Amino acid sequence: MDAAPVLRTDFTDLAGWARLLQALEMPVAFEEGSQDVCDYDRAISYVTPVDTEKHRGLLPETVLAAAPDTGHDLPYDHLYLADAETFASDNLPLLGIDIHVDDAGDEPWPREEPFRVPALHVASVEINDSIANLFFREFHDSDWSGFDVYVAGPGTAVYEEFRQMDQEDEDH
Repeated sequence: MDAAPVLRTDFTDLAGWARLLQALEMPVAFEEGSQDVCDYDRAISYVTPVDTEKHRGLLPETVLAAAPDTGHDLPYDHLYLADAETFASDNLPLLGIDIHVDDAGDEPWPREEPFRVPALHVASVEINDSIANLFFREFHDSDWSGFDVYVAGPGTAVYEEFRQMDQEDEDH
C-alpha cells in the first residue's frame, strides 16, 4: 500500500462509511465550470480505504505512539482515521495524523497535532503532498471553508467518463 490509508475506526454507521467512500471516489476540481476530465481528480487515487475490525476504536494517540520518530519504512508520512466525528458531519472530516520522520538536518520538525480534512478536500491535500508543493503537515491550520471544490456528480459527463475508465480498468 503506497497510498495513505484511511482507517475506519467507527463501525456504528455503515451508511456513513458508504457516504465517505462515495465522497473519496467523487471527481473534484478546484476551478469552476470545466468539463475536461483532466481538470478533475479523486481522493481514491491517493488514499486506500481500510475497513477492518482490528482498527475499531483506534485513537490518534495510539497511532502516534506506534509511529517511530526515526527510521520507519512506511511508504506514507501520514494517515487518516474515519471515526465517529467523521460520520457525524455532512462534510465527513477525516482525522489526519502526521507520522513523518525527519532524519535530516540539525533541527527536526516536530509532528503536527492531528487535524480534520473534509473528504472532498483530501484529493487536493494528497495531490499537493505528492508533488511536494505543500507537505501534509502544512494543511494543519487550513480553513477549509476558504477552499472551493467543485464536484462532478452522477449524471455529469465528467462523472460518467471516470465511471467508464473504472469499468475499463476492471475489465483488464
